[in-house]
Amino acid sequence: MSGAKPVRRYTRRSAPVRGSLDRLADAIHTLNQASSSGDPLLIARGLEVLMDHLGGSLATLVSVAGPALDTRWWHPETAGGEAPEPVRPLCQWLSVHPDRMLVIENMGSGPHLKDDEGLRLLAHRAALACALRHGTGPRALLFVFFDRPRAFTRMDYALLEAVAGFLGRMLEAEDLKQSVHRLEDALAITQAVMQDSSIRDPETDLPNLHYLEIWERALLGLEHRPASLVVAECRFHPRDAQAMARLRQAAGSIRGNDLVIRAGVDRFMVILRQTPTNRADLQLHRFLSHLGGAPMGATLWVPGPLGLGIASCNERLQQALDESLRMALPTLVWRLPQAESGPPVPSAGTGAPGVPRPWQPPILRRP
Repeated sequence: MSGAKPVRRYTRRSAPVRGSLDRLADAIHTLNQASSSGDPLLIARGLEVLMDHLGGSLATLVSVAGPALDTRWWHPETAGGEAPEPVRPLCQWLSVHPDRMLVIENMGSGPHLKDDEGLRLLAHRAALACALRHGTGPRALLFVFFDRPRAFTRMDYALLEAVAGFLGRMLEAEDLKQSVHRLEDALAITQAVMQDSSIRDPETDLPNLHYLEIWERALLGLEHRPASLVVAECRFHPRDAQAMARLRQAAGSIRGNDLVIRAGVDRFMVILRQTPTNRADLQLHRFLSHLGGAPMGATLWVPGPLGLGIASCNERLQQALDESLRMALPTLVWRLPQAESGPPVPSAGTGAPGVPRPWQPPILRRP
């Protein structure tokens, strides 16, 4: 009988642990069941599981895209169906510390108030949150808020991390699906372009401006488009069979994933993708050498996060071409954006027209 009391004490101590483990197992089981059934509201279901097992007043999943914060999912539904506003000080802290968990047991007191006293005025009295990481940065921020102060347990932390890991995989899968859809759309556009006879110049069989317009649209629709592209334009008139042969040889010197476009009777454009400016300089000089020399201007097209079109670099391109046309011996001239540096920008010189000049050491010039 002397051993009965220690057994009862052990049983009383272990009961809360077993209860927490049961709650954690039930939550994981619920999420697995929802994922296997193809639930279209799976992310919302994950937030509902957190609310059911942690007893919070609000759960939110805030999407992070640079400095922009957007509450994309929440539970329960708010009055009027409007998304709850992200608590920006807490979001900023998690964005800076994506590998840590945010734990606020009492919103009215604590070190978090040093950064923003306004947190004391929130309706929430406690918060538990973590980041869903994608690569090295946060993809989304998962919050559970409570309407009264609360002391959290290790099982609460474990449950939040388990649900966050599950939701993170779901978001990665959604991102992958969207990337595949965009790639399929770009492929469909490319196939339609290749089957369209109106996209090629009948005299040279090179792509024309109509092709460039469709190709540009497909490029800007890509999620991982090039950070910059080299765009060059030259003046060359294929008047006879010999000049046409030189043009075909020049076009053949450009790689298959780059473009040579006939933009007019005597206007030809070269677009180089994922090519450093120093290497592009060599390729464009080789292109001109096959033509026997010609005026050419070159610049960089930088689509940027806004997806700017090729027209955004037209002014620099025209300035470079105009300077080349004024030369006694026309050759390649570069005009780069202010933040860029690159290959040589030759100055006007003398010599017989139509003969390419040898490559010069780098002399940078800005507009």
